[in-house]
This record gives sequence, C-alpha cells and structure tokens, in this order.
Amino acid sequence: MDAEQFEACWHAHIRRVVAYAERHVGLDAAYDVAAATFLTAWRTWDAVPAEALPWLISVAHGHVRNHRRSLRRRGSLEQRLALLDESAHPATDADVTAAQRAEALAVLAAMPERDREALLLVAWEGLTTEQAAEVLGCRPGALRMRLHRARARIESSAATPNLRLTRSTP
Repeated sequence: MDAEQFEACWHAHIRRVVAYAERHVGLDAAYDVAAATFLTAWRTWDAVPAEALPWLISVAHGHVRNHRRSLRRRGSLEQRLALLDESAHPATDADVTAAQRAEALAVLAAMPERDREALLLVAWEGLTTEQAAEVLGCRPGALRMRLHRARARIESSAATPNLRLTRSTP
C-alpha cells in the first residue's frame, strides 16, 4: 500500500465523489458515501486503476444503493411499528409499562414477516394452528415451527415478562 498515492488520489477526487454522492443521497449522507468509497479504495488499493475516478464513482454508486436499501428497510420497519402500535390496544388490567409495550412491538416488527404473521394469527386473531396454516398456505407443522420461533423472540425480550400473547378486548 502506497499511502502517498492514496492520499494524492483522495485529494484529486474527493470533491467529485462527494458531489456525485450528494446528487444521489443528499448532503447529509454524501460524506458517509464518500468515506465508505475511499475506505473501499484503501482496502483494495491494488485493484484501483491508474484512472481512479471512474472506479471511485462506480464504488460510490454501490454505496449509494446500499444507503437507499437501508432507508427502505428503516422506513418499512417504522411503518410496521406504526401499524402494530395502532392495532395494539392495551388491556385495562395489563401490568405492561409503555416502555415494555414499545419494546415488545419493536420485537414483533423486527421479526421475519412469516413468523410474526403466524404469531398474530394464532395469538391475536384466535385462529387454531390448522386454520392459521390454511390462511398462510403452509402445513400445520411448518406453522408450529414459525410460532415457536416467534414466541422465543418475544419471550427472550426483557420487556415482555407481563406481556400477553393473546389479544384482550378493549
């Protein structure tokens, strides 16, 4: 690794890489994309061609795509949390604090959708294992495995000692 060559490359191209990233992800994330791009260049310096700018822009393009994927996942998680929060009516006799409820909802939202849906169909909607399996188009044994995974995630959460896995009527 030639640190002087890398530093010269950085000085020569940082503004153009940041400008490219800013056009695609905005100013706030542009510096993160540029930093990730030059980190990639540092780690793979032997692969960087003499004409580095097109290569750097190509790497920045990949980091822009990663950034957008992260935003979509975060938005999707926030949307799932909002939907779960809207549909979760706390029971009047529940001993669950707001923090415990929020953490439990976060655990639910972070679950794979298949496991979460299996749990909600059985524990929330009151379907039998066979009925829930029919709704999801799977075998009852597969549904029981999804339920086991979902319940294990819920029960391992520190916020859920008093959380019921069945819906109470408001």
